[in-house]
Amino acid sequence: MRGMKIGIDFGSSSLKICTESKGVVVDEPSVAAVERDSREPIAFGNAADEILGRTSDDIELVSVIQNGVIADFSLAERMLRYYLQRVCGNRIYKPNIIIAVSTDTTSLEKKIFLDAVTLAGAGRVCIVDGILASSFGCDVEADKLGGRMTLDIGHQLTEFAVVSMGCIAACGAVRRGSGEIDSALVRHLKRDRDIVIGPHTAREIKYKITSAVKREAETALMLSGKSNLDEMPISFDVTSKEIYPFVDEQLTSLIQSIHDEMRKIPPELLADAADHGINLCGGGALIFDLAQRIEKELGIRCRIAENPRLTKVNGLCAMMKNKELLERNGYRFIFKDEIRDRLKRVDRI
Repeated sequence: MRGMKIGIDFGSSSLKICTESKGVVVDEPSVAAVERDSREPIAFGNAADEILGRTSDDIELVSVIQNGVIADFSLAERMLRYYLQRVCGNRIYKPNIIIAVSTDTTSLEKKIFLDAVTLAGAGRVCIVDGILASSFGCDVEADKLGGRMTLDIGHQLTEFAVVSMGCIAACGAVRRGSGEIDSALVRHLKRDRDIVIGPHTAREIKYKITSAVKREAETALMLSGKSNLDEMPISFDVTSKEIYPFVDEQLTSLIQSIHDEMRKIPPELLADAADHGINLCGGGALIFDLAQRIEKELGIRCRIAENPRLTKVNGLCAMMKNKELLERNGYRFIFKDEIRDRLKRVDRI
């Protein structure tokens, strides 16, 4: 197959791209800085993220992906084009792209992903289930018969699957994730302490002092924000004890939603998964003691994957190198012209 093979994990919080030969080559926020009036993009990824709060009000930060689907098609296509050109350079042949989507993505949502990737410069496209990629990124072996469970907690999307013989035997998705903790922290500080913080600061709190279970030793963090009273800069401290009730509320709701979805798994597969345990991955896996809490509440042994943020994109790399695995799951690369014909047929329906 001519052309570079590229894997894309286009998530709600970050865009990760890997190549067959180099592995992960892009890991940046999936945001764009745009002019408010013209909606023209000024920067993408890290460059856009750094603009936040440092420029005039004429520029805003836009999340390109929300709840696992494209929220702004034009920005998604231009963002993908920008990074594909950066990765591919001036190669003659168009790249062959594998892109991960949620198992509950609708046909229309897949059509939008296909169209965006094709317009961005892909020669062939293969859409795969992201949770299967996460499973292989967790080193789930393709030839094992017994069911292995993977739980991927992202920013706005949580997925799980039981994989047997390299195929998804059962799966589920909840369109919510660890980003709800960020929102809860922002609301708490504004409502109860008249302090305004941005998404960067909320994530810093979440990953540095947040805990999924109550800590015996209290930890604290000094931060900067803005007073909601006079809109002037302010320094403040926040403790793990202060924020725990708000974190606990969000995690209780999230784990309950996961539990409700897992109840739909056939008993034999669930028994297999319980025997082998849960592979926990995604950015949410980095929350302190989350694996311990999931294990306690679901009653299934839970372990964190190595480098959990990159399990899905690493799994895409593994899938790119295994043509038999792709074919076994019914995945195949679709030519650009075939994609265009399919899109035309869908438009006529």
